[in-house]
Amino acid sequence: MALSGMHIACGFAGAVSDRRSGQPLLGKLAWSQTMAIAGTTANAAPASNSAKGDPVFQLRASADSYAALAVAPDATSGARIFVPANETVTVYGEPGDKVAWITA
Repeated sequence: MALSGMHIACGFAGAVSDRRSGQPLLGKLAWSQTMAIAGTTANAAPASNSAKGDPVFQLRASADSYAALAVAPDATSGARIFVPANETVTVYGEPGDKVAWITA
């Protein structure tokens, strides 16, 4: 099934010691959400810890989009990143961050 909208995965980067061994940026998955229309995720980034590392988001959209990460994100006029269509963008978040997105 083709993606329509944006898919957001949130997980952990892994412990610092694991990152030196070539571990992929997204380690243990915490949650994911596929959103057909622009909006804000229902879930937030989990707390960091020494075993799992820092929270990280992977974003993939079916059309060029903008995404913002914050406790109260604003993808329209706040600080945001560009997410090209059909490409995966990985970005670190802070505990409690949500993702808001809009099409470009």
